[in-house]
Amino acid sequence: MKSIREPLQDRSRATVERLLNATISLLDEEGLDGALIPRIAEAAGMAPANVYRRFVDKNALLRAAFLHALMRSEQHNRETMAAQVLGESLMASAERLMDLLLAQYQRHPRFLRALSRFIDGDCDEGFIAAARSSIAANVDLLVDILLAHRHEIRHELPERALRFAILSASCSIETYALDPSSIWHVEPSVTADELIANLGQGFVGYLVAPGPGR
Repeated sequence: MKSIREPLQDRSRATVERLLNATISLLDEEGLDGALIPRIAEAAGMAPANVYRRFVDKNALLRAAFLHALMRSEQHNRETMAAQVLGESLMASAERLMDLLLAQYQRHPRFLRALSRFIDGDCDEGFIAAARSSIAANVDLLVDILLAHRHEIRHELPERALRFAILSASCSIETYALDPSSIWHVEPSVTADELIANLGQGFVGYLVAPGPGR
């Protein structure tokens, strides 16, 4: 994944930061197809040739931009997620989590679609591993936060159960928010409020319901 020419001076590092932020903004506004080098360079206030002085090709720039955004999001989540998610009960926390996940997907749908498309089509295993590791770190963070309700969870493996519940809810919300042709939107379609309410109930129900071996 060594496809960026490392900036050595403060000015060069600032230029790279500007390029990454311009790329992220275009991905967020127009998706993967809109993130073209001439448009990125214009948004960053430089000539396209200057982009290639820092990155070997467009894919290298996109990899760096995606990882930059993911790491920035991961840091923000570490600083704010507990306050946003943790409620007085498991149900209260589940409701907050569903609201938060849906809001995040609805706020950045083009960027998230672009990330998914790029990971699916890229051949750089180092990038793919780093991106998935950053995403997994957010799941780990949520598991740690929600373990505050361990006393309410009846599953014999609370951490594993929380991970499964978080991933299941996230996948449902991702499909609902990013794929307008999904079955969620087939008539009679599911409203956002219905989705959140039912996912929250299912999330808690799975964690608290007694079962074989529990």
